[in-house]
This record gives sequence, C-alpha cells and structure tokens, in this order.
Amino acid sequence: MSRIHPALLYLTIYNPTLRPSEEVSKDDEDAEEQAQIIFYTSQERAASRDKMLRQVGLAKALVNFSEIFHPTDSCHNVHSQSRRMIMLNPEPDFWIHAAVELAKTSRMLPSKPKDKGKGKGNDKGKGKEKEQASALQPSYDYHDGSLHDYALRAHLLRGYEQFKLTHGSFTSILNSLGQEALELQLERFFTIWAWSWDLSKSFELSDDLGLSLHPLYPSILPLLDTFSSQLPAGLDVLFLSPPHVVPSTRYRKSNHPPALSRHLLSLIPPHLPQHEADDSLEASILTEKGATANAAAKEVVSAGNSTGGFLGMPSSLAMSMDVRKWSWPDALTFGKGAEPKTPVTEQEGIKPNPSGAESTSIVTEVDRVALEDAISSTDVRGLLEKANDGLSGTDPDAGRERGSEMDHSGDTPRPSRVPSPFPADDSSTAPYESENPHRQLDFACTFVFLAESGDPLQTHRRQVIHLRCQALAVALTADADHVEDYDMHVISEATSQLLQEVENLIVAEATRASDTLPSATKILQPKDNHLISFGHFTAASPDFVAKSDYLYEGKQLLEQEPHIIEVFSRGQQPQHWHVSKRDSIGGEEREVFLEVARKETSLSDVDNIIQRLHLDSF
Repeated sequence: MSRIHPALLYLTIYNPTLRPSEEVSKDDEDAEEQAQIIFYTSQERAASRDKMLRQVGLAKALVNFSEIFHPTDSCHNVHSQSRRMIMLNPEPDFWIHAAVELAKTSRMLPSKPKDKGKGKGNDKGKGKEKEQASALQPSYDYHDGSLHDYALRAHLLRGYEQFKLTHGSFTSILNSLGQEALELQLERFFTIWAWSWDLSKSFELSDDLGLSLHPLYPSILPLLDTFSSQLPAGLDVLFLSPPHVVPSTRYRKSNHPPALSRHLLSLIPPHLPQHEADDSLEASILTEKGATANAAAKEVVSAGNSTGGFLGMPSSLAMSMDVRKWSWPDALTFGKGAEPKTPVTEQEGIKPNPSGAESTSIVTEVDRVALEDAISSTDVRGLLEKANDGLSGTDPDAGRERGSEMDHSGDTPRPSRVPSPFPADDSSTAPYESENPHRQLDFACTFVFLAESGDPLQTHRRQVIHLRCQALAVALTADADHVEDYDMHVISEATSQLLQEVENLIVAEATRASDTLPSATKILQPKDNHLISFGHFTAASPDFVAKSDYLYEGKQLLEQEPHIIEVFSRGQQPQHWHVSKRDSIGGEEREVFLEVARKETSLSDVDNIIQRLHLDSF
C-alpha cells in the first residue's frame, strides 16, 4: 500500500498574558482567549473559531498540567496515535505550538461475513447505517517512528531564529510597535514558512546541530584571525564557502546566532564550475544552431508555397516532389539548366546582390549531414577553447564579460540584495597572476536584527557587509551607525588577498590529496563516520549523512538527562555501532556522534576510536 508522508496540521503562536484591545463583556471568555492568539494557520483553509480555540486551549492545558510536576521544565512534546504536538517557548510568555500528522498507510478492511441470524427490522436498518458510515471513513496504520521530536523542535527553533534575525524578537516588536504590527509581521513570515516545511524529506542530524565547518578549518582559521586583527574594532568576520563556514575567533566570542550564518549562506548564489559552464554554453550553441538549420531548411522547402501546395495540392505532397526527376528535357526550366536553384530572395521578389550571389546559394543549399558534422561537440569545444585562449591572451575584460553572460544564462534566481558575480578566468583552480594581485569582488550589504550580549530579547539593527568572489565570500558584521567610518577600499583589498590565500590553500590541499593514493586496506575496509558539534557548528567525516534513528535517540537522551554522558547502541541488521557522547575540550562543551560500520568491532574498540577522535579533533 502507498505510504502518505507526514504533514503539518496547524501552527499557532500565542501569549497567555495578552488582553483584548477593546472592552468586552466579562462573560465573553472566547474573546479573551482569541486575543491571546497572535498567529494561526491550518491545513484547513477556513478553520472555525471554535476549533481554533479548542486547539490552543488544549496546548495551554497540557503546559499548565506539566508545570504542576515540573515547575521549571514544562511540556515540550505530546505523542498520540496519529499525531505529534510540539510546544516551544522561545521567549517569556510566548509559545509556538504545532501539530504534525504522522506518516500513515491505508489499511485493508477485512470483509465481514454475512449475518445469518434474523433480527428486528429496526436493528437491521441501524446496522446497515453503521456499516455504510464505517465504509466511508478510511482506516490507516500510523508510523510512530517517522518523526523525531528533536528534529521537529530544532526546525521550529530555526524558524523562530530566522524571524528574529530579519524582523526582531517578539518582545521588542510588541513593546515598540504594538500587537497589531506583531500580528502582521508574523502573518507575512510564518504563513510562507509553515507551508514550505517539507516533512517528507528525511531528517539529518547535522542540519539540526549547526553549521558545517570547512574541512580545512584548522588551516583557514589562522589566516582569518590575521585578517580580522587588521580590521577596525566592531567588525566580526565570517568566511563562507557553501555549504561550509569558518568563523573567526572574534565572531565566535560575539555569540551570534546560527541563523545569521544560514542567512548569509543563502545570499550566495550557486557557483557553476568552469567545465559545466562550458558544457551549458555548448549545449545552448548547439540548440540555437540546430534551430537555425531547421528554420533554414523549412524556408528553402516552403519558399514560394506559403499560400498553398504545388498546383493546389497539399504542401506535404508538394514537398516530396522534384520536377527535375520527371526526365523531361528542358521541362519547366524556362531555358535554364536543372542544376542551379533559384535563390530565396528572387522568389520573394527581392533582387540579390551580385557580389553575394555565392553566399546566397550557400544559405539556400542546406546539407544536413555536413551541418551536423560542422556543429559537432568536438568542434564546438575546440572553438570555445580557442576563443578562451584568445580572450585570456588579449583582453581579460572581454573574457570576464563573456563569462558574465554565461553565468546569467542559468535559470537559478539570484537574491535581490546580491549582485551577479564576476566569473573566474579560464582556469578557476589556478591562482591569479601577479599582474592582477587583487580580484574584483562583488559587494553587497544587508540589514539584520541582532541581540545584545546582555539581553537576548532586545534586538538592534545591524549591517552585514558581503564581499564575494566566485563561490568564496567574507561577511563583516558591523554596527549600522558606523559603517561610513570604515575605509571600504582598504577592506576590499585585504579581503581580496585573503580569498586568494584561501583559494591557494584549497588548491594545494586538493593537489596533495590527488597525489596520495590510498592503500587497498583503506579502500576495502568500511569507514568510521563521526559528527562533532560545538558552539552551533559541526565537523563531520566527508560525505557522512547522519540519518540514523539511534543517533537521534542518543541526542534526545543527552538533552533530557543531564547526568547521561554516553549512549551506546548497536543494531541487528546491519550490526553497526552508534555512539552519542558529551565531553569538553579546553573548557568548551561538545557532543560526539559516531557510527562504526565494522561488524567485528567490540565495545572496547569503539571506545578507542572515540579516544582517537578526542586527540585528533581541533
């Protein structure tokens, strides 16, 4: 049977301390309850007021009931047979509540045997009505393991952090602009956000833990800190190379939310590698030339027969007839030989240019086989390489303009705040020549709301300067009132030099990795995968996707029980070890998640692997 994916049922935001703005009757409790709801959206396009109040009232009752037993730890999740209910308290007195339906599979109802007994007529009528009603209602089997509580809560928290980054906190908006403005901003943001939440996709623990650090983080960090030390005070530096980031030491000390890094990564348009760009350009050239050739062939065939077929016959029949093959000497040739054809311009009543008679005959005489050979991929690629060599050797600006046109030919939309990028030269991996030590960077700026270190609810407007070259970018977080005091020309030159050094480092590491051949043992032996989380950032094994239920359950145990330090689990099919551990290095707490795919590994071997990760980690 087909499986139906999980789906969001409704999402609401409420504040139990809010009161109606207008005077209402003391007996009208529904009006007071409705004033506390500042946002509501449901899968039902027109949910009734009573249903909305019942759903929010149930969430309030569950929270109040749980606080009786745990005054400092209220209810977060409620499981039922068909749904999950999540309660999130991001700010004092503000609650975000969502209900999600579990994945389900339609159930085949068994056929009931006919009742041979005799009963009264009224009982038979009622029984038939019940059978018809039950037949109209489909029955489902719900899959409780299709959703993870931690993943749902992490996604709701990311939505709140994104709203707080682009609009401000709930408390600051309510105090400065009022409840009506808060409701309007919540409606504009969370309506789109809620129904773009794709619950059918499998969850990844790395996305819920934080941003992925660059694999060369230990080598890039010294360069970034040196660059940061040359900048004026108040500028926090973040290096971005989608999907990875490298925060400077000053950036991490500022305790910026992870939503800022995600937002800045979303501003970088996807970078098309040079060979893929050449392939797309080649395909477009082939498409254009093929369309031109087809149009020219159709023009030759249909010239002079635009109104009808030959001698009134259908055009399809006239196209297949050639009067030269009728073996009539001098028939219908009007005193001319049979070989030359009348140019299209003469048939349309336009006198051809005598000097261009030969070129006109070339246009009308279309040899499809020769045309296809002429525009083959090999020839086009050779022409493109020659053109690239000519542009790079004569005029570098011309190559830049050509690459810009190629980059704009894609269908990927660009953010409005980020200008279109300047592409790289012919060899994107080769370092720049000494003639051009500083690249021309794309410059953009955006405004965000960040909280002060003392009070996380008081958000203030900050400006983020975005400097990018190809797929590498540097973001500078500054105070919106002091941006004019910075010398952007000096900052741009220093950023260009930094990106050059980082690119050289990446190219050197890629060259070294390609020259090193792995042994046969490393190729055949299953690899151990790890994921380390610290300070809203993660470092993981290459190509490791943490989707295991064991890792999510281990993370949830570490969250709920502070006295739990390690969680070991092993599956049956396959027999993989999964470890979740909490520890600290240099006074900084971190969490380690390990997956060991070797069947013969013992528990002591797993512990030794964790100890090696502890020593090798940065």
